[in-house]
Amino acid sequence: MQYQYVVSAHKSSTVTDSVCGAFTSPDTTNLILAKGNRLEIHTVNTAAEAVADGSTRLQLVEEVRLNGNVATIDFMQPTDRETGVVVVTSERQQFAVLSWDATARRVATESSGTLTQATGRPTTERRIVAVDPQARVIAVYAYQGIVQLLPLAGAEEQCEWRSLLRASGVDGTSNSGRTTRGIGGQTADGAMGSGRTAKEIGGLATASATSGGRWPYAVREQTGGLADIPRYLQTGGLAGTQSEKPAAGGRDKGKAAAHAERSSDVYAAVTQHIRELRVVDVQFLRDTGSPVFAVLHEDAGMQRQVHAYRLGAAEAGGLQATSEWTSTALDASAARLVALPDGAALVLGAEALVMVGRGGQELRVAKHAADVAAWDWLDEARRERLVMADSAGDVLLVVLRYADSGRGTAQRVVDICMERLGAAPVATSLAYLGAGCVYIGSHGGDHILARLHTQPLPPAQADDSARRVMHMWTGSKDLGDRARLLESPLGGGERQAATNTFVEALEGSESLAPLVDLRVVGTGAGGARYGGVVTCTGLRTTPSVRVVRNGIGVAEEFSVDIPGLLGLWTLAGGPYAGTARQQQLVVAGLANRTLLLAWTEPGGAELEISAVQPRGWRLDEPTLAAGLVCGGRCAVQVTPQAVLLLDADGWTRRAEWTPNDAGLGTISIAAVSENAVALAADGATVVCLEVRLDGFHLVARRQLPQSVSCIAVHEWPDVACHVAVGLWGCNNVRLLALPALSDVSEGPSVHMPQGAVYGTASKYPVRAVLLCSLGGSPFLLAGRGDGRLHHFALDAAREYRVREHKCVALGCGPLALAPFVRDGAPAVFVAGGSRSAVLFAAARQPDAAHVPRLVYANVDVPGIQRVAPIVGSTAFPAALCLVRNGRRLCIGRADPVQRLHVRCHPLPPGAAPLRIAHCAALAVDAVATIHPLDATLQPSEVAAADADAWARLALMDTNPQQAALLGNVREELIVYPPPEAARFSVLDANTMDVRASLLLRPYETPECLCSASLTSLAYPGTVSPNSQNAAVATAEEDLGDAVLPNAFVLGTSIVLPGEDDAKRGRVIVTRWDPAQTQIHVVGCFTAQGAVYALTSFRGMLLAAIGSRLLLLGWQRRAPLSALSSAPRSVCDGVMYSEDPDHELVVLCSQQAQVASLSLAVNGDYIAVGDIMSSVALFRYEKYVVNSSVDARSDPSLQSSAPADAQPPVPLVRHRLVPVARDYAGVWTTALAAVPAPLEQNISRLCPAPVDQETGFLSRNSKLDFSAAFQSPLAERFLVADAYGNFIRLARATERPAQQERGNNGLGDEERLYVEARWHLGDMVNVVRPGSLVMDIPDPEFPGIFRPQLVYGTLHGAIGVVASVEDGKIGRILARLQTNMAHLLPTPGLWDYSLWRGYSSDQASSLPFGFLDGDLIESFLDLTSDIQKLVFTGARALVDTELLEKAEFVQKSDYWSSYSRVEAEGEVAVFSQMAVSDIGLREEVSLDYLVRLVECLTRLH
Repeated sequence: MQYQYVVSAHKSSTVTDSVCGAFTSPDTTNLILAKGNRLEIHTVNTAAEAVADGSTRLQLVEEVRLNGNVATIDFMQPTDRETGVVVVTSERQQFAVLSWDATARRVATESSGTLTQATGRPTTERRIVAVDPQARVIAVYAYQGIVQLLPLAGAEEQCEWRSLLRASGVDGTSNSGRTTRGIGGQTADGAMGSGRTAKEIGGLATASATSGGRWPYAVREQTGGLADIPRYLQTGGLAGTQSEKPAAGGRDKGKAAAHAERSSDVYAAVTQHIRELRVVDVQFLRDTGSPVFAVLHEDAGMQRQVHAYRLGAAEAGGLQATSEWTSTALDASAARLVALPDGAALVLGAEALVMVGRGGQELRVAKHAADVAAWDWLDEARRERLVMADSAGDVLLVVLRYADSGRGTAQRVVDICMERLGAAPVATSLAYLGAGCVYIGSHGGDHILARLHTQPLPPAQADDSARRVMHMWTGSKDLGDRARLLESPLGGGERQAATNTFVEALEGSESLAPLVDLRVVGTGAGGARYGGVVTCTGLRTTPSVRVVRNGIGVAEEFSVDIPGLLGLWTLAGGPYAGTARQQQLVVAGLANRTLLLAWTEPGGAELEISAVQPRGWRLDEPTLAAGLVCGGRCAVQVTPQAVLLLDADGWTRRAEWTPNDAGLGTISIAAVSENAVALAADGATVVCLEVRLDGFHLVARRQLPQSVSCIAVHEWPDVACHVAVGLWGCNNVRLLALPALSDVSEGPSVHMPQGAVYGTASKYPVRAVLLCSLGGSPFLLAGRGDGRLHHFALDAAREYRVREHKCVALGCGPLALAPFVRDGAPAVFVAGGSRSAVLFAAARQPDAAHVPRLVYANVDVPGIQRVAPIVGSTAFPAALCLVRNGRRLCIGRADPVQRLHVRCHPLPPGAAPLRIAHCAALAVDAVATIHPLDATLQPSEVAAADADAWARLALMDTNPQQAALLGNVREELIVYPPPEAARFSVLDANTMDVRASLLLRPYETPECLCSASLTSLAYPGTVSPNSQNAAVATAEEDLGDAVLPNAFVLGTSIVLPGEDDAKRGRVIVTRWDPAQTQIHVVGCFTAQGAVYALTSFRGMLLAAIGSRLLLLGWQRRAPLSALSSAPRSVCDGVMYSEDPDHELVVLCSQQAQVASLSLAVNGDYIAVGDIMSSVALFRYEKYVVNSSVDARSDPSLQSSAPADAQPPVPLVRHRLVPVARDYAGVWTTALAAVPAPLEQNISRLCPAPVDQETGFLSRNSKLDFSAAFQSPLAERFLVADAYGNFIRLARATERPAQQERGNNGLGDEERLYVEARWHLGDMVNVVRPGSLVMDIPDPEFPGIFRPQLVYGTLHGAIGVVASVEDGKIGRILARLQTNMAHLLPTPGLWDYSLWRGYSSDQASSLPFGFLDGDLIESFLDLTSDIQKLVFTGARALVDTELLEKAEFVQKSDYWSSYSRVEAEGEVAVFSQMAVSDIGLREEVSLDYLVRLVECLTRLH
């Protein structure tokens, strides 16, 4: 079976919700963000001095991965705790109460459960969660007419609430068996998890709590350690969801587990029915005694009201909500509720703010029309000021003035004031952090950390704020780039003044959401090879085109050819050392001499780099090593004959040491550290010298059994000094400790594994070693001649002995290692010739005893052989000196050390990009954008501004019908001005500068865009005299001239006023003229419907128009209708010149589905994705018929020529034959073809089944696999639907052609079979063939992992879909995925199978056929002990007594727990659910598994 490996290269960046509070410690302000299935916990310094000097920054504390998309997060502060807890709900009706464990420095789960209603109808609006201000109860609205209440234990001083719980029996002390009744007297069944057993919802098992427990959702202990996981599995519960009472047969059988009561503990859920069916918002009110929640709803008359309910004890037991008060009718735009003192509520709407309470509507303030997107209090205690963000991108301040209500200490609002503070990205969430700082999360742009001022910002400070955000976008500090956008051919409005703004942007974070379209990058500027994508990102305030590049680039700034370069070092010193001016020196070691290049800083306008010859250097000998010593005051040069100590101030010679002084011969290799020099003389003698200001001191020498191939010396922070030595002729690295050069490890050397995987010792010796600190931990790196890098983690507490060893293949030749520091973080540049990488440590784990994981980032520049960092240079900051291809010395500025680099090219405000295409031959991109028009103008003003330009298009249009269409809508432009205008623009692919732009017609919207090379097709019935036979005619058409080799084709839709759907559209063929920098419109085809998708196909065009699939060709015009001369005209810089000899015509068509939105081509097969009817598969066929024969069946071909006309000629005909379709109702959003496996991998896709699999299939012989499932070469397609699922469809093996077609050539359609289903969790907008990494074969797993597809999602995630073309490896990874999901539950303890299971409004199933790359790659973040536990699986989780039980062995068996996915289909696909034992089932080792996963990390 061919598995699909799905992994996120850039995770979801939309902030769906955010909260602020003291979460990690009482005196820390934490910002918690929800991004997809992740929670990000940040700290922010809001102290007055930090805000004053601008040092307020967000610092990531922890990133938490959950098994479910986060729907809402709420912060709750119990009155008896110093830190708060976070209430999280998922899109699958799950909830969790999370807290911070300060001891373990991780997120802990206090309560977890599911609120699924078996008979409830899910709400179509957003999920609503409200938390009582006194932390007594949580209300969840997820089903229509049902509010689920989660009572909390409460603090001891909350006597009234605890009395209510006892009276109602919710706390389990009395009336525990009674049911809860709703307002209308209906019986309200408790939610799942409140004492009922688990039920099957749509085929998926939902976890529930143990029946009868007082704390059904409480988590007694956390999993994740070696001691906890075995105890969990033996209790028999779901991962981490064990309840208070363990299952029978467990280790704690018969013992009641004690649970210390906490105020945040959750009692069993209470289901409360309410009359309101369409709820807009729910909020708990304040100062009400017992809890009162207000419901903002819309009734059947489309009027919105607020209805308040009070919670109390029901007569029959349990909690019951009784009506408290109802407000009068509110505005139709009322959307949010804000709790005010004295039991009142403030209703936030698009047109007004209204205060309501027990007495009805009390106060109303009008506002400009814009929906309220998010809000938060500026002063939670006093509740006098709140900040809002609306859908127009404005930040508003609302000030409330209170007066004594006359009913005690509570106050009532007597006045409401509102003021606009400034502009910001359109917010989806807003959190006030204190000290005037607010975080604004967005879905249509970047997120910002801003500061609110009490006075308007001065113009200079406002520009500074804009420049700060601009620097984050583009990496440029020039604000003029942003200003020039408004004068670009794309257009744009007037530049908004930066005055009268109170919002200062302190920090920004990138967001790719919403990612509408992307194209894959192959090569960049200067021929650099790298992987990446260019995305259409952002809406409204921050639209942009962003280049997302994988790997680290080096921008070359200086280069010179020096043949024979063997070594490279950089120094800072010279005659100006210690002053404002200094000399930067590059030491180049050649075969028989040394070359020095130098420049002086600070220089003038032009920097002069020249060769120098200082007196103290030995330039007539090759340099073996060089470096600064003694705190930079001196330098050392090592040559084969001597070691020189040079003064950094003038390069004069201070001292000299020769090997003859120690009775040794020539020096072969050397290394320099801060205060030591290590060298090898006579091949096998290691010498260590201590460097002092007055000379060298011999510390130790040692004779080794083999010659030294490489050497390194390093001084650790604890004053320890070590020397690492690689030897020729053996496969060892020796780690020696000073002062005696004694072996550090238990044995004489650190052995690398032997065998074919690593090569033989004599053939691949160690060629480079390095001692360094990465992520705060010491490491020994060793690079071998076969391109493999070994890294050994050293234990400083155990005399730097090796405690962990890993290996990774980076290339095919010897490696060179060079440490450097970028942005304060150490890293290592690994130069490998054809392939280089940068090695750095991932985020350091909380426990310092853990070894940090090392991450490799590819380097885009090929051919790098030597590297040396340039330190302290003002002319070349953060630069590296490189040797490329053995002769070219370059100085370049490297990108920041990270795996993905995002560079933003902003578009004018409002110019939202919709589609993008690329032409590699012309190095240009085509972008289709849409621009909102100024809604404040009168219709006549709109006509004056825009209708004139559209009228000019009508005059320039050569097609009379299309020109008449524009003329007809001109009057409608005056009465019904379009809300937006669309443009087609050509951008430079390297700089993203707009070269030219084309204004589309009014009411016309871009739908699709592609790059194509169109071939000239002969007019039917006209062929050359030499092409009278069918074979020649067919061959002649196949070899037609590419008359339009680099064309951009745009598909549009036109919806006129009064129309509900697009009844017409256009296919516009354009050509870019780089000489004249003009767009030439050379052809246009008017379609009867919207053109939703276009793709190039064999020199023609495939178009999905409405519900039909059309094949369009660039065909020669009829002999009598050819244009004598093409009319040419220029309108707004665009050339309209219709081709005089060719036109775009329909060659054939087929009825596809309801509305065809996407196309995918796989050879002769075309897949069409429909908005409602899944996928249909067609096959393209071309055949030749005789014109006279075909005329009898086709009257349109009958000729009226005279009797003496030429004999009939053969005609080339095209047709699209329906082959197969998927009959499921899938709402397709993206579609792509899965390439066939490599020929050498076909035999690996179906390995022999293991014994357990054979036994299972024999017991279930009725379940047979289909031919499509068994055939590696079947046509396969990857489908993404609107519910965030991935589906892989396949066509069964082909039948004979005569059976496939009937008498009319169109036979019965086959069925597309489902081979794999999996839930991604985000709606995929686009899938493109390509990869994010350079295509370099891995020497250990050649051709096994093939990254073939790149996808982009609505929330800004970019991912890779790779094929695992080895069935055995796929099976190993599937078992690793199972063990990771079951043995290592994530915070929240939500079910992994429920999270990744396929789910839609029609069906649901367990996941199968896909591998979760995000989960599998987290295996590398585990400690060695946990990795062993996951690897050994079931054997490590049971004791001897349990192993003797047959039922437990059967439960632990990998192949014994299958679930059939399709009950009626021909394909029987299964998915494992039990913990597996990888080592027992396959001949693999833990080290092999680690290398396998590390190879997967390099796919993105």
